[in-house]
Amino acid sequence: MTPDPNCFMSVVAPLYNDVEIVQEFVDDVISVLRSHYVNYELVLVDDGSTDDTIEIVRQLLSQREHMRLIRLSRHFGQEIAISAGLDSVIGDFSVVMLPDTDPPSLIPEMVEQSRSGVGVVYGIRRNREREPLLIRAGASFFYWSCQKLLPLKLPKNTTHFRVLNRQAVNAIMQIRDKGRYLSTFSNYVGFEEQGILYDTIQRRTRPRHKSLPEAINLAINIVVANSLYPLRLAAWLGLSLAALNLLYMLFVLVMFLVKESSPEGWSTISLINSVMFFFVLLILAVVSEYIGRLLGESKGRPLYYVRDEANSSVLVSGEERKNVVTDSVESP
Repeated sequence: MTPDPNCFMSVVAPLYNDVEIVQEFVDDVISVLRSHYVNYELVLVDDGSTDDTIEIVRQLLSQREHMRLIRLSRHFGQEIAISAGLDSVIGDFSVVMLPDTDPPSLIPEMVEQSRSGVGVVYGIRRNREREPLLIRAGASFFYWSCQKLLPLKLPKNTTHFRVLNRQAVNAIMQIRDKGRYLSTFSNYVGFEEQGILYDTIQRRTRPRHKSLPEAINLAINIVVANSLYPLRLAAWLGLSLAALNLLYMLFVLVMFLVKESSPEGWSTISLINSVMFFFVLLILAVVSEYIGRLLGESKGRPLYYVRDEANSSVLVSGEERKNVVTDSVESP
């Protein structure tokens, strides 16, 4: 197959303590890109790795062409790392993929779908049956909740693996919210979307899963960042409780006026007060989450900080070749 010279391909992959898989991943991606495209770049974003991932990547930079490294100053999280990569891509089409689970062989098919006029082509995981039951149940509940709470479309089992055309990338990167989730942003910008079913791979000896606190925190961030429904629900709940409390006050007043002695029933009163306080605290928790989000957004801090960047010497084909960044490692 003759490589296509008419489009520039960018691939973005976040790295975090991926020393055992990064070389295999890089070799697989570059092999696919080299056989299908003349002009391409592989952008690796290190999200504050604490192992030897950076050392392996720097070796690869001196041995492979068309590679770039963006090293963040600390661990900001996977979504922020992806954003850092998309901020710097120069391709006509950009592929976002995770190095441990997404198959590079699917890139050409997804790109062809995007070139037909689809702004976003996203992957849908087909083989979740291999995951633990608790993770599958949690994922099902998460997607069901998103369908109920979010005004956006979030198909079940959507992954980070996707192809974005230049317009979609530019639109998504105009969103600078701290609470980031690429799948919702892809839907929010409004370009045509199309899903593709695929089987994930597993490069790691031990698959990496989000912990329960991480999963809960991600779910809360997605809902709070994309929906006012919980806040409105809390407001209506507060009004309803205020109305019930007013009725109870009227009942107490009437009983005081028509009876000579107050009726017994401290247990009932205690139960009612407990229920009231429970919902009041629940409302405060919801409101506090939104207030905290507003406070975080109002600070205006950058999404991330870059410690350093490096690239291999050749990024585009032809006699006149230009590097995207100046700090480069010459290829042999």
